[in-house]
Amino acid sequence: MRTLLPFLLVVCALPGLAQRFDAKHPPNTYRNADNPHYWKNRPPYADYWQQDVHYLIKARMDDQRDLAEGDLTLYYYNNSPDTLRYVFFHLYQEAYNAGSYADLLENGTRHRKAQDSIEAGTDIHQLLANGAEVRTEQDNTVLKVWLNEPLAPGERVTFRITFTTHWSDRMDRRMKLFKAWGAKHYDGVHWYPRIAVYDRKFGWDTQQHLGNELYGDFGTFDVELDLPHHYIVEATGWLQNPQEVMPAELRARLDIRNFKDKPWNERPSTVIEPDTTKRKVWRYHAENVHDFAFTADPTYRIGEAEWNGIKCVAVLQEPHASGWQNAADYCAKVIKAHSTSFGMYAYPKMVVADARDGMEYPMLTLDGGRDPDYRGLFVHEIGHNWYYGMVGSNETYRAFMDEGFTQFLTSWGLELIDGDTLVSEPPRTTYQARYTRPELVRESEVYAGYQHDAVRDRLPPLNTHSDEFGYWQKRGHGGYGHAYSKTATMLYNLQYVVGDSLFLSAMQHYFDQWRMCHPYPEDMRQSFIDHTRMDLNWFFDQWLETGKRMDYAVKGVKHRYANNGQEIHLRRSGDMHMPIDLRVIARDGTVRDFHIPNTWDLKSTTATVLPRWIGYDDLQRDHVVRVDIPSGIDEVIIDPTDRLADAYKVNDRLSLPISVDLDHHVRNRPDRRVYEAFMRPDLWWNGYDGVKAGVHFNSSYMKYKHRVHFSAWLNTGMGQHLPPTNTSAALDSIPGNTDTGFDALSFNFRYENGIEKVLKGATVFVHARALEGLQRYGAGWRWDMPNGRTTAQAELLYFIRRDSADLTYLLYPEQWELNKTNGAIDLSLRHRYTHDRGTGDLKLEMRSSAVGSASGYGQVRLTAVNVNELGPIQVRTRGFGQYGTGATPRESALYMAGASPEEMMENKYVRSIGFVPYDWLGYADGLNRFQQGGGLGLRGYAGYLAPEVDPSNGQLLFTHYGNTGISASAEIDLDGLVDWRPRKVARYLHLDIYLFGDAGSMGYRNSKGHLELAPVRADAGAGAAFTIKRFGPLVDIKPLTIRFDVPFLITALPATEQEHMAFRYVVGIGRNF
Repeated sequence: MRTLLPFLLVVCALPGLAQRFDAKHPPNTYRNADNPHYWKNRPPYADYWQQDVHYLIKARMDDQRDLAEGDLTLYYYNNSPDTLRYVFFHLYQEAYNAGSYADLLENGTRHRKAQDSIEAGTDIHQLLANGAEVRTEQDNTVLKVWLNEPLAPGERVTFRITFTTHWSDRMDRRMKLFKAWGAKHYDGVHWYPRIAVYDRKFGWDTQQHLGNELYGDFGTFDVELDLPHHYIVEATGWLQNPQEVMPAELRARLDIRNFKDKPWNERPSTVIEPDTTKRKVWRYHAENVHDFAFTADPTYRIGEAEWNGIKCVAVLQEPHASGWQNAADYCAKVIKAHSTSFGMYAYPKMVVADARDGMEYPMLTLDGGRDPDYRGLFVHEIGHNWYYGMVGSNETYRAFMDEGFTQFLTSWGLELIDGDTLVSEPPRTTYQARYTRPELVRESEVYAGYQHDAVRDRLPPLNTHSDEFGYWQKRGHGGYGHAYSKTATMLYNLQYVVGDSLFLSAMQHYFDQWRMCHPYPEDMRQSFIDHTRMDLNWFFDQWLETGKRMDYAVKGVKHRYANNGQEIHLRRSGDMHMPIDLRVIARDGTVRDFHIPNTWDLKSTTATVLPRWIGYDDLQRDHVVRVDIPSGIDEVIIDPTDRLADAYKVNDRLSLPISVDLDHHVRNRPDRRVYEAFMRPDLWWNGYDGVKAGVHFNSSYMKYKHRVHFSAWLNTGMGQHLPPTNTSAALDSIPGNTDTGFDALSFNFRYENGIEKVLKGATVFVHARALEGLQRYGAGWRWDMPNGRTTAQAELLYFIRRDSADLTYLLYPEQWELNKTNGAIDLSLRHRYTHDRGTGDLKLEMRSSAVGSASGYGQVRLTAVNVNELGPIQVRTRGFGQYGTGATPRESALYMAGASPEEMMENKYVRSIGFVPYDWLGYADGLNRFQQGGGLGLRGYAGYLAPEVDPSNGQLLFTHYGNTGISASAEIDLDGLVDWRPRKVARYLHLDIYLFGDAGSMGYRNSKGHLELAPVRADAGAGAAFTIKRFGPLVDIKPLTIRFDVPFLITALPATEQEHMAFRYVVGIGRNF
């Protein structure tokens, strides 16, 4: 017994000698029984398991070669019930090498010659398991490693890996390298070989990294970063040697407050002189994390704050210090908001870094911008430390579980910290300040993105792989953005379904249950169902598994003004069903709230509960609510809190909610809660009507449904500028003398409406105008196909100029048939595409004269425009061909030099006289000075009649217009070589300098009716295009481009020209193509 006593004493003392849990300092205590976050100490359910990791990494940064050489030791614990014979590692940066799967997905098989030789990945030099070499196989970003000995349940294997990771500033990725003010900035993210997750759902996670999301095991990281001594570093984890790398004296010099008055973007000072002989080693320790990232920059300056013992750090580039003064404090507010709402932050610090990014890592976010614009970014990226950082879902598999939940936190946190209105940079001008609407946080951060696609019926199912939202986009649905917006909208609608307090406690329960664990969508669903004790499967099925949309409507009220017995008719037009909160406002102002359940479950509510409305898809789309409202009903409102994700919210009320505002042309988001209308006075002028005084009205819902554009003008005749051939022209200079043949009134009307219920992406439209002497009426249909690149359109139109006065409006009055109805059916198919060096636009158009047209004719036209980027030079090409039959009206003919009169009617500067000097116009045996892009586009032959001799009878024909022709044009844009961008006006003005060449041939019919092609005519020269891109603070106004082309060379000389090479010029509105 005495011999056992010392042994028993030692055993009893061991618990007291064991290392207590300490997340800040080594040794590793992650697997401790007193770690409150360790999954074994609080599994989300019985028999749950996940793997554990402990990384020890030593990395040496070389900022001359832009690489880090690393030595990694990994202790990997197999907690699964399975024996493992091999493991997998992720080499994320391999996705950015030429020929990777991500490269093939983005660029196809085309070669990126400038980038093919860039070293951008992670090279493995040696990999050992338990000290022995192992067999490996790499498939792009995934590395398979066969173990020499099976790893049984409960056992550990030790890996030793030497590797090199490369940065590059020649590509866009999260592992950034950029130069700023002569210094280099490095972000070390996904930079080391990371073991793949082995979990209960999939076994090994072998998903290739295509640039979107990630997934990792929880554990501990001990990392040493060896960098040149002038870099300031922040990283995941707690710094172990601050006295070595950040002594108090240096920290004081780097304090953000020292630079609070420094002008934005002014060159930084040098706090630490670079010295290639000096280096620093930054040592970090982190527990309960599944990744390690760092950021390094010599220009970083530091701000700090604290909340609840959590250190909140801001590191920012010195030139941005004035805009980051509150960054650390705001970080602390975000930590507090999320912690008190959803669950306590588990880590000892949080860093917000000025890194031209928006990405999250444990204890570190890489951000950008300045206050207040960075607030939403901070709230989002810090929020990821709840959903991604602590709730470690497989975000590669289902991005909505981290991005969507975090987007909800973004809206929630901003409202909690700043209130319900978004804090933003003050508008630049007084005018903008007057008409810029304050944005509600919830609308901006959540509902705006959702509603844009909901109204178009383009919602994708959320239960979609992060790399596969492109599948839905190609089929006409919204894309990856709905992992954010649709999920956040779903959570607000879940709050609507279960009630505010139960929803919040359910969110807290989900977070607490799955903290530092790996939930999948089914786990998330079950967590909410278990906590609320409500059957929510119907809810999650709709939101996660389908693209159904919600659309409820108040259709009417029977006995509306009676004192009782009113019947409210509701309709569910969408396929998604929900409970309904219904508000009835009596005529005496009394408000009564009702609730209509859609299942047997009922949320806590003070509203009067009405009978259930059971219905989904085509079952019971209509429902009648019977109420007794003394004094009668003034208004009925579905969802008075505006949380319901209704796709067409304006019919949620008995009366149409409409807002009318000045059409101020200041950018604001559409308001999903109302039908918006805008009005403004409208002044215009042309040489015949003179000053046109009128009004413009436009309205729509979400800029998609029931779009109306209407303008009307009273034409005054004041300030006429008539052509010399007009009999009143001689009196122009005498006040009060005008040609009164102009139209007294002009109008332009267009209505269009999305018909997504019939065909997604389709729109119908009607239009009517009496404008500049032309009466034009039409109707049609347009379909934007699911691929997002192809548009089909069909239109029936009729137009006519009834008397000779109507011809006075025209630049070329002789080129329009008088008092003859031109009716046509137009069909078109347009496809936009990308190719190796740029983009392209292919358009096929067909026209046939319609019933009632004075002329019978037909046209088939093909236009191909390509834009090719060749280094600093842009090459634009246009190929064109048209074949026509019948007696084409002159206004719709094909013109050799440019646009037809019908085409010019679509440009307000050239559809009527006044803006173009008269001596630039007309057709003759020489050249003129005005050319509008279109037709064959032979700009060097503007105004030329292009005579040809008919070979069948020797008669002279003019070929400046016809119905058949072919041409090719090219422009070499020298923007990259001639860079005119004055700093103060670069936002508003732009100058293009280019070389051009055009060649083409017009077709004509000889005396026997046979088609002949005229000899090819060509021109070449240089041109300049001056563009007003913006008109002050006004948006939605098309840019104005004035073009000046000098066709030095023409191959076919008109009678008035003596030299093929000579100075001649033409002016146009807009580019030639």
